[in-house]
Amino acid sequence: FRDIKCRDRDDPMIGCLYCEILACHGLPKLDRFSPTDACCYFVCGPFAFASDVIDGFNSPVWPSKSRRACIFPIFYAYMKLYVGIFDNDGAGVNDDFAGRVVIDISKLRPKSSYDIFLPLRLYQNAYVTHPRGVIHLRLKLEWNNERKALLSYLKLPTKTEKLGNAITLNCADTKAFRNVVLTIQGKDVPGRYKQIVMKGLQREMKLYKVVMKNAVKEQMQDIVFWVSPFTSLCFFVAWMHCVYSNSVVYVPAYFVAGVNAILLKNYLYFGKDDYNAGFTPITISEMLLGLILGGDHSSYIKSVQVSRKIQKSKLASGEERCLLGESSEVLKGGGIRMDDDHLEFPFSEKGKYPKKTLSEACVDASALFQEDDMEERDSKSLGPFGSLRRRNKKVMNFIKPKLDDDDEEAEEEFGVMSPTVQGLAHIPTSDAVLGKIQEFKQNIGVSDPGESTVASMTSQEIKSSETQSSVWKRTKEFLPEQDASIRVKKKMTLKQEILHNKDLMHRMSMRLFDDRLFIINEDDPNYSIGGEVVLDNAIGTHKHNNPMVAKMGEYMAPLLEMMKVGLSVWRAGFNLFTWRDPFLSFLFLFGNTFLLVVLIMFPWRHFF
Repeated sequence: FRDIKCRDRDDPMIGCLYCEILACHGLPKLDRFSPTDACCYFVCGPFAFASDVIDGFNSPVWPSKSRRACIFPIFYAYMKLYVGIFDNDGAGVNDDFAGRVVIDISKLRPKSSYDIFLPLRLYQNAYVTHPRGVIHLRLKLEWNNERKALLSYLKLPTKTEKLGNAITLNCADTKAFRNVVLTIQGKDVPGRYKQIVMKGLQREMKLYKVVMKNAVKEQMQDIVFWVSPFTSLCFFVAWMHCVYSNSVVYVPAYFVAGVNAILLKNYLYFGKDDYNAGFTPITISEMLLGLILGGDHSSYIKSVQVSRKIQKSKLASGEERCLLGESSEVLKGGGIRMDDDHLEFPFSEKGKYPKKTLSEACVDASALFQEDDMEERDSKSLGPFGSLRRRNKKVMNFIKPKLDDDDEEAEEEFGVMSPTVQGLAHIPTSDAVLGKIQEFKQNIGVSDPGESTVASMTSQEIKSSETQSSVWKRTKEFLPEQDASIRVKKKMTLKQEILHNKDLMHRMSMRLFDDRLFIINEDDPNYSIGGEVVLDNAIGTHKHNNPMVAKMGEYMAPLLEMMKVGLSVWRAGFNLFTWRDPFLSFLFLFGNTFLLVVLIMFPWRHFF
């Protein structure tokens, strides 16, 4: 990229991300009579990249001369990298979706090459442990300006402000559009009802309810019984100070100080290598130096430091057996297992939800050792994983679980790609809906003239009734009829009200958790009225094998999206306080510290 402005983006580039797909291991057999023809999609911000297709392998390896690497320009540090694996079925046919992974760019250290194995997942809102294969990636991040990278969280993209805080990506055809949607959203596409997604959301809400109830109860008991003396002392001093001053004006300052204390405590607890897949997380001191002193090509955020372990020359027999036992435990299952608690989803822990190894994430665990088989035939040796290979070949079976309640193997997961639309009603345009609402506001009457009781009021009668009583002067809007025996024409149907409430929740959350899959430019000369229906049909939004599920999905799908908005707000708060996004948590801590200084130094208390 020779210019700081890239194509249609007006924002300056603050860095670049090098991505490379090396191999996949243990992918599921998505075709009935042939192996998987793997193809990889990368999506980062407003750009996407598709790799070459590797035909006929459930564990494909991309050669060095193939189309497997790309460079993404980074405009904002909160951008994410989405990687999806598909079974390419040719032109004009929908590709089978194998799985996806999501990588937060802010977690990566600059000028460091990450060679990582990640398990593929189908859903983003449902926790499912069925194996979908392992992807092998190589990543490298470079920041042009560390200060701009940190401050990029404080502004929205210039071009996307007109679209309601939405980052758009231009797709070449319907097939590419569908693959990009699945790579970003997963199989639980917004607007499509799935019973497994509903179960996942319900169980997640129950988890938060139980955990937070117990956590608040235990925290209050710890404070009262002085389990943590320092925390109890801080609460006691703050309480006594408010009692001594006979005022509550110091409560905001103490509240902000308590939030900062929680952030720092969680930083010391979650800022360890165990909670960051073994990699060293970015520290507060590095981000502070990058914010204050950072500039063009600054390097205050260090790269990953790799040091060689010190080996002792002489070991006792007991120590030697201990080291051998630790190494065998690390290699158990064909991958490194995290022994401590993890944050795969909020409040996950090792006791009930253990971290999976690489072999457990593969549909066929023996695929992880195919390279060792080649070395064994060449060198006639068992290799370092010989015993594990024999054991895993006996244990693992070819099992394809049926994850969805409405998917069948004989049919595709989503609708066929075809410009013709069958069995779908015409979706009215926004202008037509607004016209009907405006007409209803002007003409308010009774829907059924056969009723014994008739209520018909014109706008002038309503205004006159408002002037008769001071109660009706409080609002200028039309008040709904309260007599239940009178039938009044409804402004919206039940389905329209659910959709309206869903859009209202997205507007209240500033569309940070937007579920819109596409935005069609009506000013485009190639625009057609049925374009929305064609794209919905390509995604399979309204496709269900069961007609009862299809009818129920028209009402349940918007409700699920409303649940996702609430859960997304909770997840965002949880990730903020557990330093899952180090840049955002640092900016929140920095802003809270500045607010605390203002509350203490500025004499705002005299105004109350």
